[in-house]
Amino acid sequence: MVFLTLSTPFRGLAQGGELLIQQYNRGPQLDRNYSKWSFKIGPQLSRLNTDLGTSSPTITLGGLFEIEYRLSKTVGLKTGAHYVPVSYTYAVNDSTGQDFLKYVSFPIILKLQPTNKMSFGLGVLYHYFLKGEKRVSKEEVEIKTAYPEGVFENSFGGIAQINYFLHPRISVFGNFRWVKKINLPTNPKTNTTSGFQLGMSYLFLKSRERP
Repeated sequence: MVFLTLSTPFRGLAQGGELLIQQYNRGPQLDRNYSKWSFKIGPQLSRLNTDLGTSSPTITLGGLFEIEYRLSKTVGLKTGAHYVPVSYTYAVNDSTGQDFLKYVSFPIILKLQPTNKMSFGLGVLYHYFLKGEKRVSKEEVEIKTAYPEGVFENSFGGIAQINYFLHPRISVFGNFRWVKKINLPTNPKTNTTSGFQLGMSYLFLKSRERP
């Protein structure tokens, strides 16, 4: 009788330990069901700079539209269109010059989502140039001049991304992205830029969930 009384707490501890080990071995679990297709929109801030070494980046506001196709619960492909303004300043004689360039980027990203809260992505992108202008400020006067065709061009690059989900439909993300294109020796400008982005996305439409 005494032996049974003393052994009861130890059996409880052993069973509790086995339960913890089983839960740990199962690891983080995703929801049982998931959607094959999802569509997202949201704003993003960009801080991108050139490779010239003479420019300083400024923060710009853009936006995104994304389409995601899930290959499984933890693996997916993302594409879409990102509106990405690029802006940086530089010295022009005794004044300050600023390039303000507008692009649309088309990424293809492989997404890995090991948990409900986090996902990681790596991919390539095509950077399509829309238009740009040069702004020169001196004292209280600003002169704007549109760049002619051929100064800035389309380019290719890559993107690395991390997402944190605040809600099943809302996530915040950080990107490191870069694009590169070899310029003609006669072109003083550059089509090579890199930098960071921060943003938020909202899932506004998705397909029917499946196991």
